[in-house]
Amino acid sequence: MRTDSPKMRPFLTHLATWVGFAIYEQSIILITSTTKFIFLFALVNYLLNAALFYTSCNLLFPALYNRKRYFLFSLAALSLLATFAFFRSAVSLYLAPLLHIPELPYSVHQLWVSSVYRGTFFLLISTGYWFARNAIVLEKQKRDAERSLMQANVAFLKSQINPHFLFNSLNFLYAQVYPHSENAAKSILLLADTMRYALHEDSSGKVMLTQEVEHLHNYIAINQLRFNKKLNIDFEIVGNIQFLMILPLVLITFVENCFKHGQLDDPANPLVIRLETVQNQLAFYSHNKKRHGPKEKSTGIGLVNTRKRLEILYPDRHELVLKDEPDYYTCTLTITL
Repeated sequence: MRTDSPKMRPFLTHLATWVGFAIYEQSIILITSTTKFIFLFALVNYLLNAALFYTSCNLLFPALYNRKRYFLFSLAALSLLATFAFFRSAVSLYLAPLLHIPELPYSVHQLWVSSVYRGTFFLLISTGYWFARNAIVLEKQKRDAERSLMQANVAFLKSQINPHFLFNSLNFLYAQVYPHSENAAKSILLLADTMRYALHEDSSGKVMLTQEVEHLHNYIAINQLRFNKKLNIDFEIVGNIQFLMILPLVLITFVENCFKHGQLDDPANPLVIRLETVQNQLAFYSHNKKRHGPKEKSTGIGLVNTRKRLEILYPDRHELVLKDEPDYYTCTLTITL
């Protein structure tokens, strides 16, 4: 098997790490004491260390800790430690004389305590290694899921709409409509910008926050034209939104719900939208009066999809609170970008 193959690399990395650790440790022992170096004795001891290390991180953690069987895990870890201490003590007591190693300068009790201490050291190292490796694997899985989600979203949109045909058609409609109605022509331009943003593809899966905010403004402007600018909307941005990246089309879902289900023609109860940034913290807030008459039909898919996308890209880095009262609906979303 080639040494540069992907399957061999982890093995060679681990082997090099153990050899480097053994050389470093034995060098310190030789410099600071008069202990004679015996290769076979040292090899057996390091094999015991490695056995403890890999049994812990490759067997105990996946089989018990991952399944939340913490009591059994604790018992197994203690049993493993006792087994290691037994074999290490046996090696020192029975193998050392066969290799003509001078009698150890400490008692059996001290040897046992030393073995437990040594075993605890490698148990802790294996614990740290398992958590680090697990975190790397989870991060890779999360990134793969994010990439798959974004590719699926873009592929779905592109399968439904041919962008080249769409924008050519909108440009044609704009040219035809402009001489007759400037407002209608402006609506077509806003719609083109909105669709262009929705079909935007970025390899990172994120867009500039300024683009997301511009998309909100375009959506609001289209609806103002639909209702002859009679909608009461208070949209405020606090803080600097430059140079921040965000998952695209995540804020628009909450704004769309306000227009679908809100009563926005009441000057005393305007739709309130607040977007505030403090360093890399984003706080989005919307509050609207609910419309009790006929409402636009909604499947709720948009909100479910948005929740899933937030969970994938911002796990433990976002909080979404939806407050559904008899007369008012409030959304509060905070994200660490």
